[in-house]
Amino acid sequence: MVRFKTVQITDLTDEDLQAMGAQDQLIDVREADEYEAGHIEDALNYPLSTLNTKFPLDQGKTYYIYCQKGGRSQQASQMLSDSGFDVINLNGGYEAYLSQQEAQPQPQPQHQSVSKQEQTEVTASEKTIKPERKQLNYSGLQCPGPIVNLSQAIKQLQPGEQVEVIVTDLGFASDIQSWAKQTGHHLIDLKTEDSKVTAIIEKGEASDQAMSVHESNNGTTIVLFSGELDKALAALIIANGARAAGREVSIFFTFWGLNALKRTDAPKVQKKGLEKLFDFMLPKGPESMPLSKMNMFGLGRFMMKLLMKQKNVDSLPALIDKAIENDIKLIACTMSMDVMGIKREELRDDVQIGGVGTYIGDTEHAKHNLFI
Repeated sequence: MVRFKTVQITDLTDEDLQAMGAQDQLIDVREADEYEAGHIEDALNYPLSTLNTKFPLDQGKTYYIYCQKGGRSQQASQMLSDSGFDVINLNGGYEAYLSQQEAQPQPQPQHQSVSKQEQTEVTASEKTIKPERKQLNYSGLQCPGPIVNLSQAIKQLQPGEQVEVIVTDLGFASDIQSWAKQTGHHLIDLKTEDSKVTAIIEKGEASDQAMSVHESNNGTTIVLFSGELDKALAALIIANGARAAGREVSIFFTFWGLNALKRTDAPKVQKKGLEKLFDFMLPKGPESMPLSKMNMFGLGRFMMKLLMKQKNVDSLPALIDKAIENDIKLIACTMSMDVMGIKREELRDDVQIGGVGTYIGDTEHAKHNLFI
């Protein structure tokens, strides 16, 4: 049972938010790098991933919880209310707050000759390669491995520090240019030679990153309807790549797509009638999902998995694990679960249960909506 209230963050005035911050009642549950890129003034940062171990605050106060759009703050509010805290979820999150701030009248400069984007590009073009830079070699990794790993590595750098990356996936030459524009980091040098790509990236300032996140709408939503291995792989590769580019990502698993979320160590669940028949006929988990073409009674699937291992491509379970680590929202459709007789205990613990309303809420600010 939900024991917390939800209000729209845009229903609050700047004075309301300032008062909450002044009383240490405004909590930002995004990750530290997102918080540093931009946050509401005086908000305290307690990432959702740390709430189970760290929230040493006063249970006598009411806390106002926000994230980027409202998904993580809803989970955090539920966790904190279960622990005895009085909380209010600020739906819409930092993204809605920024949109509201942007909509307010702003003083116009009299002699502005170039846009912010043009200024950023000019600044980036003037940057030079620094002799002291971190070296990363992602040779052998296939998409989205290089971008995902680079995204994690650059979080450890300070603004202005550079990293040199070597990748054998030639598609990385195009990916890195798009990634840099979306994340606010700077591509200093890019070369393709002898079947390898070498790129030098400089970590951008927090203001550059915040501007890129806001301008990109920061949303990708995916509906995974298919229960076929190759299509599920495509969905998770796109999702992890989008998250590495700084986007909020959610995947809505419905009907056959639910098989990707099944636990291999699921407890025995008693079923009867059609539920038992469905259970017998459906794959037991992501490793058992068939190919859409040339499955050949499982032989094609075995060959595909063997080739993926040889080419250093992550398996479907590994891609799902990375999605969870990168804070991608995985939503299991409750209606489909009920129709197909799939119980909550058969699915991964880190999956959110929800209906179409949850998915539609995520699409409101999404720039990309995919159906697979």
